Amino acid sequence: MLELKFDYADCVAHSEKVVWALDDVMTEGQPLDFSKPFLPADLVRHLDGVAGLDEATRRQLNQIAGNAYLNLFQFVEEYILATMMEHAQAEVFGDPEALRALTRMVDEELKHQALFKRFRRSFDRDFGHSCGVLESAAAVAHEIMSHSPVAVMLITLHIEWMTQQHYTESVKDDVGIDPFFKSLLHHHWLEESQHARIDMLELSKLAGYADQATRDRAVDEYIGILGAFDGLLAEQVTMDLASLESVRGEPLGEALQSAIREAMHQAYRRTFLWYGMTNRNVISSLQKLSPEGAAKVTEKAVAYA
Repeated sequence: MLELKFDYADCVAHSEKVVWALDDVMTEGQPLDFSKPFLPADLVRHLDGVAGLDEATRRQLNQIAGNAYLNLFQFVEEYILATMMEHAQAEVFGDPEALRALTRMVDEELKHQALFKRFRRSFDRDFGHSCGVLESAAAVAHEIMSHSPVAVMLITLHIEWMTQQHYTESVKDDVGIDPFFKSLLHHHWLEESQHARIDMLELSKLAGYADQATRDRAVDEYIGILGAFDGLLAEQVTMDLASLESVRGEPLGEALQSAIREAMHQAYRRTFLWYGMTNRNVISSLQKLSPEGAAKVTEKAVAYA
């Protein structure tokens, strides 16, 4: 239905070219360097307008957000794993190339989770202060997967094309961030690039079985999932503020806390919501599935910029 110019065999071939081993990227217990920011300036641009933060505090807040950023990927990959295992099971007696692509994707997503958990252990040890992150991955996975298959695949497409855009537009050419953190994101991008194409193949397959009313409802569900995720981002901001106060050893003050909360929430919104909602591949797919739904997404994305 999406008239794609690649197939599952192409995804497998790409995966075989870029595959990497976990220990080659990060060994267990590897120390971290906190002398530079982790996230590129573009992904935390809203913090530029917050007065009253010295350079050291801005860097610490950036690193707290970087830790949360990786955890959020590990968080959402919980449901992606479960979803793709279901899709692979459906191909056991079907298309062998689709089965190969899907099972490789499952294995790679498991590796990404292991990498991000390994990073978090080193971060918790070396940063010197406990930093809260979202923990309810299984419950959120269950909630997302309660939606229609087309809606679930839409949010998956959103996440994985968003990941691509983060790296190519914000991370790749930023020379000011920690090179090790940049390497983690580079290796994640290498494999997610073919995952996004698998998502499009699976979405095309599912949408081909759905009538227009079903596709329109799926887009509404997708928008609803994004709204719920926005609530989780607000929870993460609250934890980030508590972490920053712990690092500083003193309260931020009501005015400064309010300014940081607003800036961080909007930064997370732009990073995790706006990027996906405005990605050209996501928009193109939405327009083919539901022109009316695509218009709704474009309209709602403005608030998350």
